[in-house]
Amino acid sequence: MANLYHKDIYNFENPVNSYWESTINTKDRYKTLDKDMSANVVIIGGGYTGLSCALSLAKKYNEDVVLLEAGHIGWGSSGRNAGFCCIPPAKISIKKMFNKYGKNETKKFFQNTIEGSNFTKNTIKEYNIDCDLTGDSNYEVAPHPSYFEGIKEEAETYKKEFGIETKVFSKEEFNEIGHGGNEQYGAMSYKPGFAINPLKFLLGLANAANNAGVKIFQKSKVTKIEKTKGKFTIISNGSIIKANKVVMATNGFYKDDIFPKLNNMILPVISNIIITRPLTTEEIRSHNFITNNPVLNIRNLLFYYRLLKDNRFLFGARGDLIGSEKSSLEKSKNMEQQMKKVFPNWNNVNIDFHWRGLVAVTTKFSPSIGKIEDDEIYYSFGYQANGVNTAPWSGNELAKLIISNSKDLNISKLYKGLPSKFPFPKLRLFYLRLALAYYKYIDKN
Repeated sequence: MANLYHKDIYNFENPVNSYWESTINTKDRYKTLDKDMSANVVIIGGGYTGLSCALSLAKKYNEDVVLLEAGHIGWGSSGRNAGFCCIPPAKISIKKMFNKYGKNETKKFFQNTIEGSNFTKNTIKEYNIDCDLTGDSNYEVAPHPSYFEGIKEEAETYKKEFGIETKVFSKEEFNEIGHGGNEQYGAMSYKPGFAINPLKFLLGLANAANNAGVKIFQKSKVTKIEKTKGKFTIISNGSIIKANKVVMATNGFYKDDIFPKLNNMILPVISNIIITRPLTTEEIRSHNFITNNPVLNIRNLLFYYRLLKDNRFLFGARGDLIGSEKSSLEKSKNMEQQMKKVFPNWNNVNIDFHWRGLVAVTTKFSPSIGKIEDDEIYYSFGYQANGVNTAPWSGNELAKLIISNSKDLNISKLYKGLPSKFPFPKLRLFYLRLALAYYKYIDKN
């Protein structure tokens, strides 16, 4: 089955042109696969999941690992996201979690989520990765007075049920420690939470994996996988790799036809980001933008934003349904208008960077980690736009699963196993259009 969006978004040869790419050289760090070889484990996808899994397998378990990335290392969403480390990686309410999974499994899910945040931070520390880590918590901002009561309830639930440190701020209080603007009617903070340069973090992971003995190949798109006599044959760039085990770590960029058992299980959603020129001190003060913590504006069509170390402003949103270079530019102009509605004192601020990437949503609205039954195919995907928190930890959990040769992990049921397939998969974009139209209506009313 063909990919859902315009071919532009799947052009692995096309540079991302993100702000992050302007901060560090990503070219020619790793070779392209150009010869046949073998390995015990082949990992497809050079993002957080794949690299973390590869690093754990090689360093902790001395496994023979080959990792294949279709673009350059850092090309995918792991290298182009907003760098927010947030909780939780699920788009399902706590009430629904309680009803479906019970309190114990829900509490375990949040415990795993906190483990994920700590795992990312500890990995940065262990490998001395310079990735511009900022902040010590996350803020959720009420975009309208009607949202504030919900924020207060969420803060209390986080604290009471899951032991998460939270604090609630009135509009006036948050103006003092966070920011003003036209969509700020109070907020809450929760820990853990922070922000990073996602590309620097990813390249740090890659460097650690390479030093541990992982054979990393970039610009090596997998075109075919076959299995005969218990062995996998992976074809890339006309070369063949023989492997005993395969890890699928492509998340939103997974193409239906590599492994039929994984087809139609994700809805890739385009997330767009714009970044301004550096703001002056006066411009920053005009909206009292004091915090260096990441901020989530919890309107139904989420806005997320933060101030970067060079005083540029990052602003992200969803809504592109095409994925072409043209639609990305049009979306960036729309987002600029949205940003300036929220922060009207920045009407004269130019946009220096704009780009987009794919996040992955599943039918169960939570990530999926596991092993395909009766096969040596391992997977982790569906981070619901929260990969900085979840994907590195998930990769480490996959490594445990591979080594233990078990079908199970000691993690919450919310994470375990494959989601159900999307019904009528050719209509996935239609479902998304309906959802976006509905949320736009709610946000306006």
